[in-house]
Amino acid sequence: MTASTVALPVPRDPDAFRDVEIAIVLGSGISVLHDLENVIEMPYSEIQGLPEVTVAGHQGTLTVGTIPGGPRVAIARGRFHLYEGHDLEAGTCLIRMFHGLGIRKVILTNAAGGLVGHWIPGDLMIIRDQVNLLGGFRHSAPLVSREASPYSQPWSDRLATWARAHVDFPLREGVYAGLLGPNYETPAEILWLQRIGTHAVGMSTVPEAEMARQLGLELLGISCITNIAVTAEAQAETSHGDVVDVARKASQRMDALLRGACQLLG
Repeated sequence: MTASTVALPVPRDPDAFRDVEIAIVLGSGISVLHDLENVIEMPYSEIQGLPEVTVAGHQGTLTVGTIPGGPRVAIARGRFHLYEGHDLEAGTCLIRMFHGLGIRKVILTNAAGGLVGHWIPGDLMIIRDQVNLLGGFRHSAPLVSREASPYSQPWSDRLATWARAHVDFPLREGVYAGLLGPNYETPAEILWLQRIGTHAVGMSTVPEAEMARQLGLELLGISCITNIAVTAEAQAETSHGDVVDVARKASQRMDALLRGACQLLG
């Protein structure tokens, strides 16, 4: 069974990825790792097979560079959501492209609503598992795997241990629920998500994680909690602009965590 019938996106210079060890996909408003060495910038518009980026807070640039003192990485500054009208092949094209380029380790980040009352906007959460609530999207092949979770538990464990000794903020851990969007969740949906054991909710990541699992990639997931969606009042006040703003403010934390994660597996 093939993962997709759609041709792989092809960068103009595949040799630029020869020494890349880890690929990172950034969520809305997350701005990190701007001090890379030996940088190559590739606008998505110049990569054959990539769709157009339409969501605010997604730059639409692929950056290849070396973390000072660390591994060489490829950073996708922007992703493609199913609620934009994309099918599964387009929604997972970055993961398939990285796999086709020989990259076997991926970090997915996202901006997410928090479902735990005592968490605060700006918290970061290691994704331990996920719930796929993106039903109804069309695709050419089912995403199947024998693994219980798409996320690497050893990598997550090492990052959690590292963070306790090296960062001055709490690092949360939990289950991420992926909904189709683009509308935010109703109060009844929030209550249900809490009851089924999820800790954060968003509109991305799940298809990419499922594709990464199918392709045998080692995967780490990190959510930036941009709002605490546990009351009707909080939910009514949430906007995409607020989400992007909080993610930008929390980017310093995400930057430190990503550097640590890359050092642990690079």
